[in-house]
Formats: sequence, C-alpha cells, structure tokens
Amino acid sequence: MNILNAVRPAPVALRHIFGHMVPDLVLGALAQALPGKILSEGAGALWNIHISARPATDHEGRRAEVLMFNSGGMGARPGLDGLSATAFPSGVHTMPIEATEHTGPIVIWRKELRPASGGDGEFRGGLGQVLEIAPMEGYEFDFSAMFDRVHHAARGRNGGKDGAPGVVRLDDGTVMRPKGWQHVPAGRTLILELPGGGGYGDPAKRTAEAWAQDRSKGYVSENRR
Repeated sequence: MNILNAVRPAPVALRHIFGHMVPDLVLGALAQALPGKILSEGAGALWNIHISARPATDHEGRRAEVLMFNSGGMGARPGLDGLSATAFPSGVHTMPIEATEHTGPIVIWRKELRPASGGDGEFRGGLGQVLEIAPMEGYEFDFSAMFDRVHHAARGRNGGKDGAPGVVRLDDGTVMRPKGWQHVPAGRTLILELPGGGGYGDPAKRTAEAWAQDRSKGYVSENRR
C-alpha cells in the first residue's frame, strides 16, 4: 500500500491532488530519457474551492454550497509557451462567474490572469490567475482549501525559470492555509493567486518579438527586457 493506492480504512482524502501531481513526476523521469521533448512542470492540481455561505447573524437568509473549479498555468513546451489558466492533465473547465454568483450569496470581484506568474524561458510558462471572492453584504462563508504549488513552485526545464507559487490570503493581509476548512468573515475578501507554469529553455534566447508581446498583453512586468 502507498499514498497513491491507499486501502480502506486508511484515512485519506483529496485524491485528485495526488493524482494531478503524478504526471509531473513521470514527465520529469521521461525528460531524462527524452531530452528536449518534455514540457516543464505546471500548476498540476486544480485549485478547486468549496464554499459554504450563510448569513452573518441569526436572521433568516439564503444558505448555499458552491464548488468552483480553477486552474493555474501549464508548463512551457519545447517550442511553445505554456497555456495560461489551463488544467493539465485533467482538462477540466469551470462555469461562468455569473452562474456561480447566482448559486450562492457571494461576489466574485476579480477573475483574471496573474501577471508575471509564468516562469521565464525561451518559452514562457503559462500564467496562473487571480480570484477575489467575497460574501455578499450580511453574509460570511467557510471554504475548503484544496490547493497545491504554494510551497513548491512548478519547476522550469532546460534552463527555464520556475513559475510563481500560489498564494491564499485575505484582503487584510491574513495568510490562509493551502488546505483545510477556514473562515472568511463578513466584510472580508478571499484572494487566490494561482501558480504559474515553469519556463522552458534559456530566457536569453527568447525573441524580442515574444518579449514585446508579453509586455503589450501585461503578461510580464514593465521593467523586464
């Protein structure tokens, strides 16, 4: 028995996180046998979030359970940039934010690509994304964090740089745990900064045209090459 093949009654959970991290492990081994053929590490595990919303006081109000699927960036590929905010290897998509807000008393104030989160390289890692989620006025919520790549960023390959690690925090600066049930009080906003994918190849070999496109799209900071 091992962590990937746990036998009842072993107390395990979040199998999708373990499963989604295995491909990077396997691809890392294959990269040694097939140099120049294997993409860099990506965000791997989905940043799924389960939200349990309720009124902040004892008055009657709507309660709801909301599950959102969110993806960080893919690793860069030999010859191509990584895909941004794209689940790999699962290929899962999420619902439009309008449908999610209709489900529960929450407001998604921000959902956009996370600048400078993809690792540098001849080919840039895919960008993660930023989400800002708050309870509606008069409400609060608990959420179940099922996140990874917070302490260990996606690694670049063949000289590419690592992607940015993920961040889980409140708008007042409180750092939250990447896993487990936690509370977001009324008036606060939960901020999720999803990890980016690793870069591929020497950043010095990235073309001037590619750098210019990155800057024009806001994918990198202005002080970059």
